[in-house]
Amino acid sequence: MIPRREELCMMFRFIPASATIIAVVISAIVFITAPAAASDKAAVQDATAKCKAQVKEQAKFQEMSLMAKHKAVKKCVSDILAGQ
Repeated sequence: MIPRREELCMMFRFIPASATIIAVVISAIVFITAPAAASDKAAVQDATAKCKAQVKEQAKFQEMSLMAKHKAVKKCVSDILAGQ
């Protein structure tokens, strides 16, 4: 069955309209989440700096391996971010 001319015209009008709507929705999602991701990144960097200083102080008084220091920093950062 061959579609009629009116059906083809309707279909070709619908495709660009739906693509435009999809593009608008995707761009809106990107622009909404971008500032949130930037603020989260800043919070993680701030927490990491604080935790590194704290673990460095602990390492002065305790003998800690490099892996133990790394684990302590990761745990400290996750605790700080969970508390926010």
